[in-house]
Amino acid sequence: METLIGKVKNYVFHNDENSYSIARIINEKDEIVTIVGYFPVVSEDIVYEFSGAWIKHQTYGDQFKVETFKKCETQSENGLISYLSSSFFHGIGQKTAEKIVYHFGPDAIKKILDNKKILKEIGLSAIRIEKFYQQLIENQTNEHILVALYGYGLSGKLSMKLLSKYQMLTIEKLEENPYRLIDDIEGIGFIKADEIASKLGIAKDDLRRTKAAVIYAMQYIAYQNGDIYLTSEQLKTYTEQVLGIETSIDDAIQNLINEKRLILEDQRYYLSLSYYTEIELAKEIKLLMDHPIDVDLDYMKTLLDAVELQKNITYTHYQKQAILTSLSSPFSIITGGPGTGKTTIIDGLLDVYRQYYKLGHKNLYLSEKIALMAPTGRAAKRMKELLDMDAKTIHKHLGYSYDGEFTFDQSNPLPQDLIIVDEASMIDLFLAKKLLSAIKPLAQVVIVGDVDQLPSVGPGQVLSDLIDAEVIPVIRLKEIHRQAQDSKIVSLAKSVNEQNLSHDDLISDGDVYLYKAPIERIKDVMIKQVQGALNEGYSMIDDIQVLAPMYKGELGIDRLNQILQETFNPGQTISITYGDKTYYPGDKVIQLVNDPERMIMNGDIGIVKSIKMNAKDEKFMIVSYDDNEVMYEKSDLDELNLAYAISIHKSQGSEYKIVILPMIRNYMHMLKKELIYTAITRAKKYLLMLGDMNLLIYAANHLSEKRQTTLAMRLSGKIESDIDEEDTMSPYDFM
Repeated sequence: METLIGKVKNYVFHNDENSYSIARIINEKDEIVTIVGYFPVVSEDIVYEFSGAWIKHQTYGDQFKVETFKKCETQSENGLISYLSSSFFHGIGQKTAEKIVYHFGPDAIKKILDNKKILKEIGLSAIRIEKFYQQLIENQTNEHILVALYGYGLSGKLSMKLLSKYQMLTIEKLEENPYRLIDDIEGIGFIKADEIASKLGIAKDDLRRTKAAVIYAMQYIAYQNGDIYLTSEQLKTYTEQVLGIETSIDDAIQNLINEKRLILEDQRYYLSLSYYTEIELAKEIKLLMDHPIDVDLDYMKTLLDAVELQKNITYTHYQKQAILTSLSSPFSIITGGPGTGKTTIIDGLLDVYRQYYKLGHKNLYLSEKIALMAPTGRAAKRMKELLDMDAKTIHKHLGYSYDGEFTFDQSNPLPQDLIIVDEASMIDLFLAKKLLSAIKPLAQVVIVGDVDQLPSVGPGQVLSDLIDAEVIPVIRLKEIHRQAQDSKIVSLAKSVNEQNLSHDDLISDGDVYLYKAPIERIKDVMIKQVQGALNEGYSMIDDIQVLAPMYKGELGIDRLNQILQETFNPGQTISITYGDKTYYPGDKVIQLVNDPERMIMNGDIGIVKSIKMNAKDEKFMIVSYDDNEVMYEKSDLDELNLAYAISIHKSQGSEYKIVILPMIRNYMHMLKKELIYTAITRAKKYLLMLGDMNLLIYAANHLSEKRQTTLAMRLSGKIESDIDEEDTMSPYDFM
């Protein structure tokens, strides 16, 4: 790391919230240098030593990026006089400052902090001494704390977060238990906390470290696998992986149980948050199921016959049964693969419901009676198009606000009488709890989804558990209807799902194009196919989607995006770079996190409309998501990625006219039946698979491991959770 010594001349920019600063300093050679980084407003009269590295800004040239800073031990007399007579110290004017510096010398501040009584030597009263001493401490403390934090290897940005959180107690809190930072400070995980602990001399088998490793194993390893609980053996194995040593974790577990951060039930270990969430979710579902729906079934059958005539459609006996079951049940599930008629059933169900309750399409109160929702924006948009009714994301229906709170909850339930939730396989434990606890007890709920698709990214397997509980009416759709029978996409998906795929299936036919090619040829074939589709009038943004299971590697998502960007959006004169990615006008991009304040959600796909400069000559980007134009400053770009290629997980809930799916051996450890089935079923019109087609058979015969959850057993009564109301209060409720 390089060092730069100088005094701050002026601040060009300073963000009070995170202390990101741009300043100009005068170095030892009287040159003006620009420094950038996370540091507080410091005195312009004191010489500082900044540590960091030189960077080249594409507009502003050479800048020094500050990682740490400290006050130089030796200061000029004039600088000290200016500092002590500045606005940092009330009641110390120029003459008093001169007396202090001339009498005590250039290390006057250190001498005063060591013994404030020496100020009597220059005639200051006891009151003035105490006031000056307190101001001196206050102004020194932040810098001393920051220097100490830098010594623990924390960046300026993280150091400022700690200082903002703990203030004067920062070092005390840190040294008491550095692992508390994992819960308290965004951006600090076990590894960073462990580095600090090591510098503090905390032993590898220290109880604080072991407790943190147990929680980390539950939160990251278990949650990453989708598991709600771990067995004793799993918890020990995962914790030792985190710790890097073999050790007893019994004391740590018992401490965490005593603190109610960990729950032990029938030899299963849960984080308290997931344990109580699962219990509350089961309770909410039972409440929603526990009321009869008093309807005239004969009249509904008559209305269904009328709907057939109006739509010029003939429902099968099973479809009619599905519609009537859902309309006469307080809580029901419709599940099936592509081509099995889920949308047809929901469309018919809605028509019968509206006619039965006299709710016309133009009824002003329709949106207060019926709510259509899905986990993602694209899924909600597709639902709206197919059913010709307004549909929103679950988050929007619940009134998710920019501060992470929901308008609708148990105490303020949704007003609708009928709730239909599509793409339910994507809903994790925590979102399911938020949604179902916000539905009023007498409402009807219809859950729709393909249980054979990938489960949610977050922990749990809610749709699968609801079905496995065998206490909720389930309509299982298996028959592929006439309009889908000729689709090779549908038949290929069915063969994969039923695990009876053979080499005879691996041929191009109709809407499926299988191209057997070595990895080095895939790139050229993919570009050729995309260009052909564009020539036919298909849109890169709306119609064509490349899918892959992983980000890194020769044909990972990152490399595929780079290839497609270079080929189909070349020759741009203006750009904005963040990390290893550069964006240009016209680029296809995907939002990676929920941002309700700007009305964009995780998985939304947009197009870069323009890149401009603001009043401070800083670049910003405008991205269009349908009718919503969103501004991204450079600091926002960690929320974004290119989207010419996206992960199969991110594609859930969406359909694309053309799906291109490379199949290479680098993906093998990711290839499971559920993943490939989900990818295939994203294709609406054409599916192009490029590479080693034998991997399809491999994937179809490898199932994902069943997630460890207990929701189904709680619903079916196989587990009875005898807990008091007070026990349901988790420590996380107070965080």
